[in-house]
Amino acid sequence: MADTIELQDITGGVSSSNEFDLLTGTIEQIRKNITNLTNRELEAITHLGKVLPGSDQYNEAREHLESIQKSRDDYEKILERAIENRRRAVDNLRVRKIEEIQFHRRIKEIDHIAEEEDSHDHGHGEEKTGWKRFYDPFFLGFGFLQIALMILYWVFVDYEAAFDPSTANGHDNNIGGFYQFYIDVTFMMYIGFGYLMTFLRRYGFGAVGYTFLLSAFAVEWGLLCMGIARLVAAGGPSHNLTVSVVSLIDGDFAAVAVLISFGALIGKTTPAQLLFLTFWEVIFYSITTYVGQFKVGAVDMGGSMFIHCFGAFFGLAATVFLSPKPEGKSYDHKISRYTSDLFAMVGTVFLYILWPSFNGALAPSGSQPRVVINTILALIASCTATFTWSQFLRPHGKRFDMVDIQNATLAGGVAVGSSSDLIIGPGGALLIGLAAGSLSTFGFVYIGPWFERHFGLQDTCGILNLHGLPGLLGGITGAIACSNVSDNPYGIDVGSYFPHGFGQARYQIFGLLIVLGLSITSGLLVGFVTSKLFKTPKRLFEDDVGWEVAPDYYKLKTDKIDVEIHH
Repeated sequence: MADTIELQDITGGVSSSNEFDLLTGTIEQIRKNITNLTNRELEAITHLGKVLPGSDQYNEAREHLESIQKSRDDYEKILERAIENRRRAVDNLRVRKIEEIQFHRRIKEIDHIAEEEDSHDHGHGEEKTGWKRFYDPFFLGFGFLQIALMILYWVFVDYEAAFDPSTANGHDNNIGGFYQFYIDVTFMMYIGFGYLMTFLRRYGFGAVGYTFLLSAFAVEWGLLCMGIARLVAAGGPSHNLTVSVVSLIDGDFAAVAVLISFGALIGKTTPAQLLFLTFWEVIFYSITTYVGQFKVGAVDMGGSMFIHCFGAFFGLAATVFLSPKPEGKSYDHKISRYTSDLFAMVGTVFLYILWPSFNGALAPSGSQPRVVINTILALIASCTATFTWSQFLRPHGKRFDMVDIQNATLAGGVAVGSSSDLIIGPGGALLIGLAAGSLSTFGFVYIGPWFERHFGLQDTCGILNLHGLPGLLGGITGAIACSNVSDNPYGIDVGSYFPHGFGQARYQIFGLLIVLGLSITSGLLVGFVTSKLFKTPKRLFEDDVGWEVAPDYYKLKTDKIDVEIHH
């Protein structure tokens, strides 16, 4: 009979590496015993063959063989249990290691939190009492602007077609038609863009809250600025500014340009800075639209050039002066967490669904179905392209990256905007979407990080890759579509679409250059002035700098586990 060993601890848990080593030694001993038993089994079989069947010696040899075989079977079962428990032991040790790392990091983070809470009074900053409350730049600036805007609206603005409700700038003024498009575009602004920016793990209030504020103010100010631009383009202010549902959509478009720029500045600016930037950006957006569309005659139905390109390059230019050098670990918070990425994906889905309404909101009724179809096809193509390239290009291999999926999937809607009402055909719409999704994903993987490494460009939300590059692509494809158009396609008079007829292509390129020149120049100018007039925050990407937060917010500061732990 083989030697036996005590295995009473095999089914228990392992709480230290020493016990793990003992278990490994036990498994090796079991394997040696099984080997010995196997050799003894062969000897017993050989001996049994030499003994006369039926004799007493034969019966003893057979019993001995059966005893060896039973012992070997028992040891093999014990070996299976021991190996399974060693596997569990490995898991237990891994968990203990993670908990140990977390514990040491929490100790350091808690010490850091205590210092922050003492110095910042839980992020509330210096308490303002008495007359100090009135010296706040946001309070003074925003209060003055609201009073001034109220006076301007009271004196110079009236309802459009108050006595003749049948027309409004060539459009049917029936609220039932345009109001639905207004609702869709507004959903995109407040929910789509707002939640798309909540990917920052500790800046959710700032993402949604400042989107709310900037959108409201940009629409209010954009109605006036765009109204003036249209009056000047029509030959001069012969009457008061008028407001209709169509002009509300105009105001939404100005707000979208602002929100795109906000994507590069989020987490690094104060409310006063954002207010100042929005005020001037809407002015320069209206000037760019007036020069490029009303004077030059470039067509841009979905805003690839005049909304997306302008907003992206204005924001990128402004952030050159508005990316302060962080103190401590401020830039460490420019990361996401599982739940924040999930909320951001909600914004992506809203934008994806409603983008056809954005591109087609102001399209004439004859081309509106074409705009919607082209936009949907381009979005489908950019979505599939993004998933394909994300898995291929990302260094971690065979896994999708949420940064790509949240953003580049929408690039088709951006790029097809300029040509969405043109005769590009379903195949052309798919091609534009495929190219836009591929370009945007490549931008998130390579181009954006390259600009950050070599030029220090802090593009928080990656607006260069979602709006800038696809917007440039949209401007170029729009020019190509104009150059290849035939006379009366689908029975459509080319002259009714293109102010310059068959020579429209070069004016598209000219319009794109105007957008780039004015957006970059004005962005640099306004960003520089903003950096000189207002103090920049020392702590970045943290809600408690400008918002009242719940006590559990500070627990987020200790919720950090490096990626290598999960591998």
